[in-house]
Amino acid sequence: MFPIAKGGTAAVPGGVGTGKTMTQHQIAKWCDADIIVYIGCGERGNEMTQVLEEFTALKDPRTGKSLMERTVLIANTSNMPVAAREASIYTGITLAEYYRDMGYHIAIMADSTSRWAEALREISGRLEEMPAEEGYPAYLPSRLSEFYERTGAYETLNGREGSVTVIGAVSPQGSDFSEPVTQNTRRFVRCFWGLDKALAYARHYPAINWNMSYSEYLDDLSHFYESEVDPKFNEYRTEISALLKEEQSLMDIVRLIGSDVLPDDQKLIIEIARLIRVGFLQQNAYHAEDTYVPLDKQFRMMELILHVYQRTKKMIAEHVDLEAIKSSGILELVIKVKYDIPNRQLERFDALTQQIDGMLDALRTKKKEVL
Repeated sequence: MFPIAKGGTAAVPGGVGTGKTMTQHQIAKWCDADIIVYIGCGERGNEMTQVLEEFTALKDPRTGKSLMERTVLIANTSNMPVAAREASIYTGITLAEYYRDMGYHIAIMADSTSRWAEALREISGRLEEMPAEEGYPAYLPSRLSEFYERTGAYETLNGREGSVTVIGAVSPQGSDFSEPVTQNTRRFVRCFWGLDKALAYARHYPAINWNMSYSEYLDDLSHFYESEVDPKFNEYRTEISALLKEEQSLMDIVRLIGSDVLPDDQKLIIEIARLIRVGFLQQNAYHAEDTYVPLDKQFRMMELILHVYQRTKKMIAEHVDLEAIKSSGILELVIKVKYDIPNRQLERFDALTQQIDGMLDALRTKKKEVL
């Protein structure tokens, strides 16, 4: 939904407990990068210990060995000198550039840039510099831009390709995305994955809010999706996104006057959006099939969801009751696809589509007999 390209920049802002670190862990494990540079800037010591233990225990899907074997860990915890916290970000990006010049693709996980900005503020205060917004130094935006603009994809002098991609976590106090670090980071990154505390409390992980998140790499990657996955991939992604946005506007009405006033076709949009949220966007990092879903399976899942939507939309236009469709169990079948169909058995989507079509045809026939 919101991709990042090699050599790109992304921000992962979120309050306490929204899953910034776990999101970065999953990306580090499954992203198409040769080397991971994990920067723990101002984080708690037990979190860095957890990273060290988990990355050592995680099996690298690329090599079959420990993920730690291709990870550089820079640990500057909150109890270390403030100058070390400021230097940690620059240490990480410099190491990444070193490996990039050797022809490797590097992914940097900076956790978190807010603690680095706080170190800047502390040093600026000790130097008695004039403070700007919320006490941060006036040069905070330029320092952020200098960091994020060191990313990119390059061709090395020996003809190999290398890249540096930065995914920076931001920890705004009280989940306030209007604070200076989040706002200034947003100016310099092209991908924004906003984590929502309400989604995290509802156990919806990753807790990326699809309404506030965006990616400016969609146009850059459209040719890749069309050639490597399917020509309709971008079209389906746009339709899925439109349904989620339409659900948001409908839910505003529901909160005001209740769902009973909505016609069945609008209630259907809410049900399909729930199907997208639970069956497509929500992932279980501990499930063998759902922890990582390849693009071809993602496409088939989108295709199935939109097929069910178009079929049920026509049936509601023919006055088939929405409650009958919901009670038939069809929507639950689609939600469980991510678990029931293994990543390497995509041919089973055809059989499932036929099964669902048969169930919908039976509902239509039953409706006609009643009439």
